[in-house]
Amino acid sequence: MTTEIRVGGGEVKAPPTPPSFHDAEYDLEVYPAACINPVLDIMVPTHGNLQLTINCLNSLYRFTQTPFHLIISGDNAPGDYGLTPQYIKELQKKHNNITYCHLNRPSWKTGNTFFNATLKYAKTEFFVTVMNSVTVEPQWEMVGLSLMKKDPQIGTIGFKCLFPNGLIESAGIAFMGHLPTDIGRDEPGYRMNEVREAEAVQWAFALHRTKALIGTLEADLFQGHVGWDDIDNNMCVRKKGWKILYCGQGAGIHQPRSTRGSNSVDASRKNQENAHIFFKRWGLWNKYMEANKMNVADILKGETKDVLSQGVTRIQVLQSLLKQAEAEIRPLVDAALKEIGVEPGKYLLEMNPQKNTWLIKLNSDTPSVETQLVKPASDTEMAPEELKTTEEVKV
Repeated sequence: MTTEIRVGGGEVKAPPTPPSFHDAEYDLEVYPAACINPVLDIMVPTHGNLQLTINCLNSLYRFTQTPFHLIISGDNAPGDYGLTPQYIKELQKKHNNITYCHLNRPSWKTGNTFFNATLKYAKTEFFVTVMNSVTVEPQWEMVGLSLMKKDPQIGTIGFKCLFPNGLIESAGIAFMGHLPTDIGRDEPGYRMNEVREAEAVQWAFALHRTKALIGTLEADLFQGHVGWDDIDNNMCVRKKGWKILYCGQGAGIHQPRSTRGSNSVDASRKNQENAHIFFKRWGLWNKYMEANKMNVADILKGETKDVLSQGVTRIQVLQSLLKQAEAEIRPLVDAALKEIGVEPGKYLLEMNPQKNTWLIKLNSDTPSVETQLVKPASDTEMAPEELKTTEEVKV
């Protein structure tokens, strides 16, 4: 796609290419596009794997119907040997709608870092995120773009992501308890063609309203490139009042984890750390902990369970005795308070007989006799949590 301008006599010339410059905020070398009047920005992050990038960009130029400004982010990925920057600079000679943002380091710190960096160079009100591991299908953007224009409250639209074998990878994301789950996973690719609101969508292939993203994406919250940050981005967009939609009328083939994916122990650990950050950040931690309970009744040795059972039984007996003693002493305390001429419902009696301590104080927290508490002096207080009266014992 080459944007051209007409001059006198019908001669057609491309606008001059702007000079490159250094972006000090992100330490980038920026090679800007010369295109005019695009309708949407398409952002493609790269990290080595040049053939993936070539396939992705070829599909965009072949199947995108709408005039677009292509923003490509790159870095000095190990094993790339400068091939990706060389390829993109050659491509800029053919297509003047490409802005290239090159980081002179081995990798971007996080996904949100390259999202925020490239958002600076967006020219339109619509911003598409397409990972270089995605190849788009014909007319992928048409329905989504129409939806965006009709409803100004839509912040993000996720498209149908297909595995290379044609089955569905994701048709939007729904939460099953605490866990975000891809809808339609492994169903035939011809299904899930509807448009609907979604709790979240994959950012590997999604259309966004530019102003919904600016100032929304936190860059240093998660460990980079090991998952959960795009799910968090959905939550941030929704928190600001934007709608999120799934549109099955646009599709792309995704090769998940093919650019930065790792099966290392370190990557797994970082992914779990990100999950914990996400659950705590969005009030899902308790659900996560509950879901991760495991019945080990058949794993523990019999003698181990016998010893634990004795300890638990002892605690339960003490709890029962404590509850009984509290019930028995309440009327005695009431009588003692009446003896000194004060109303039991309004006062508490703090006692430590060993030190001959007998103190009364206003009961500001408990207005009624039925819920009156007897508080012993602090040095005789039963501190262990195990001695509280509960139906279950946790040790």
